[in-house]
Amino acid sequence: MSELTNKVFKVFSEKPLTPDQSNLYVPLDDLRGSYNTVHRLAGTIRADQGTTQVLAGHKGSGKSTELMRLQKELETGKPNYFVVYCSSDEDIDRNDIDFTEILFVIVRQMAVQLKLKANITLEPGYFKKRLDSLRGLLGSQVEFEKFDLNLSVAKISGVIKNSPTTRDQVRKALEPVTDSFLAAANDLIGDATLQLGKMGYAGLVILFDDLDKMIVRPMEGTRHTTDEHLFINRSPQMTGFKCHIIYSMPLMLAYSKHHQTLKNLYGGQLPLVPMIKVKTMPPGGAVYQPGIDAMREIIDARLNSEQIMFNKVFDSVGTCDQLIQLSGGQPSVLMSLVKETVIADTLPIKEASLNRIRVEGRREFRRQLRRDHWKVVEEFRTNGKYVPDEDEDPVFRDLLESRALLQYVNDEEWCGLNPFVELLEPPAGIKPDAAKS
Repeated sequence: MSELTNKVFKVFSEKPLTPDQSNLYVPLDDLRGSYNTVHRLAGTIRADQGTTQVLAGHKGSGKSTELMRLQKELETGKPNYFVVYCSSDEDIDRNDIDFTEILFVIVRQMAVQLKLKANITLEPGYFKKRLDSLRGLLGSQVEFEKFDLNLSVAKISGVIKNSPTTRDQVRKALEPVTDSFLAAANDLIGDATLQLGKMGYAGLVILFDDLDKMIVRPMEGTRHTTDEHLFINRSPQMTGFKCHIIYSMPLMLAYSKHHQTLKNLYGGQLPLVPMIKVKTMPPGGAVYQPGIDAMREIIDARLNSEQIMFNKVFDSVGTCDQLIQLSGGQPSVLMSLVKETVIADTLPIKEASLNRIRVEGRREFRRQLRRDHWKVVEEFRTNGKYVPDEDEDPVFRDLLESRALLQYVNDEEWCGLNPFVELLEPPAGIKPDAAKS
């Protein structure tokens, strides 16, 4: 890999922008329907003593970047808050998440970040007594010479994550005493809030990211899916922390029949981070140039940060704009497409690279689309505001989850086909239902 190729590959990372990467950030609210996610979330926190909110959106839409912007806003604005940012990937199995694991991640990350950023050491107190009750169950797997809130919880979380059998045993053991563990965690939160208040902070805020990436599947022996179980059935616990907390949430749940219930449970609103509008709503779907220009700004910011000339990466502005259109307005997908071309082809990116991407993208979606998906796909091809009926709702959620459908919130809310799905021809005999469209 040449030096230039290596630099381009690194600068187009799909990782969320951190607060110290403000030079790479391009404001996109106007192209997302002026949703102003950070302002809404921060305003709700500053207006109340304790809030639980959720943030939904497609994977790769920029939720994590917005949460990190929110973190900076809360830490530097007036009044300022102490913010604990939690990413669930390190401690949780995405395929199997319940409240127990959420609680352990929050406690561990509080202990780590309060010590690191504020030199506050939490006294485990009642929480240690609750954890001691697990040691007999977990045995030698969690032996430690002395109790340390961070290391001890990390060790227990690691065992739970890596052993489904142990995970089930722990959940059964904790089920009757879940509220006691929550009370113990709230003792720690109360202690932290008291100490932070003496240091001038207005309160404690926990940002719990990556729950939108949980694997959504039916729960055995129930009529619920895993996301419904966590955010609705477990809502008394999820909303029971005595501090401000925001969870990222799967987009499909926000679009489900539980929409109003979720609003009632989580702060009266369901903020969304939609796609960037690069096309107008079907039918027609014409190129929307302001969105193309904004995403080109994202590319320019990345290139300028490493002093890379535009014409070293793209053979023309037209090639760049076509790549942006193929991203469907998904920032992380745009990053991924640039990296794919860098790996597979020589720089600069040319029309031949775009043709290869189109072929591979069509192949990927053709493999995953079932016949029952296609009727809904064709409805949205002709009408971006199509409303699936009850029988079609699971299919609609599948399409949102796979990003075969992309959600936009501009002057009005609508869904469009992923550009690679738009390139596909439907199977024979599939037609939209004109009466319902």
